[in-house]
Amino acid sequence: MRGLYKILLLFLLACQDQNVLGSKIINGTTAGDDLMKYMVSVQEDDEHICGGFLVSKHFVVTHGGCKFDKKGKVMVVLGTYDLSKPGNKRKEHIISTCKPPPGIGTDIMLIEINSKKPEDLPEKNQLQDPDKDLKEKCQVAGWAPVDNNDIDHVDQLHVVDVTVISPKACKVQIPGLRANAICTGGEPTTDKGGFCKRDAGGTLVCKGKAVGIATVNDNCSFPDL
Repeated sequence: MRGLYKILLLFLLACQDQNVLGSKIINGTTAGDDLMKYMVSVQEDDEHICGGFLVSKHFVVTHGGCKFDKKGKVMVVLGTYDLSKPGNKRKEHIISTCKPPPGIGTDIMLIEINSKKPEDLPEKNQLQDPDKDLKEKCQVAGWAPVDNNDIDHVDQLHVVDVTVISPKACKVQIPGLRANAICTGGEPTTDKGGFCKRDAGGTLVCKGKAVGIATVNDNCSFPDL
């Protein structure tokens, strides 16, 4: 377990303790078979509950609030963008989970899996300061609904373009925003886009590099934030 905490600490340092806030995968497009293969679906009893992404052969990073019953059938599904098709889809058992101690301001969880076959991994983060990259075009991905309906998730991974926006503007709609958060907004030319609960744990990718972990904005009426 001590080794697991060391790996988690190294990843936190690489990511500069940055999280991402947003709303649903609204107006996103299908990712396609060869895009973001490092994305995973955390499932309980074959139902998608949250996203995540590989940081090594044996470890997945997800949102700290990804909740599941450890007594249930919990698996990590990887290697596919379409959860409804067998294809190259693989299911890996969760060996253990690890979270940082409460109160350090990092909403993250590390999941150890028994994978024997590596997938494509996102490039290491090089984003050092959220403020210096305002208006940078990035992407988020997930299996959440593509519009404002009550469906829990969709089968195909969807990707939406977003822009890094000012924390000051973000705090107007989200009081108490953490200082280490990155806020993103939907592209105005695409009628705004974002992500929500079932996308939590996914990755924010900027210039091909993973720079943050998607966390949850419970108020999904803000597709522009």
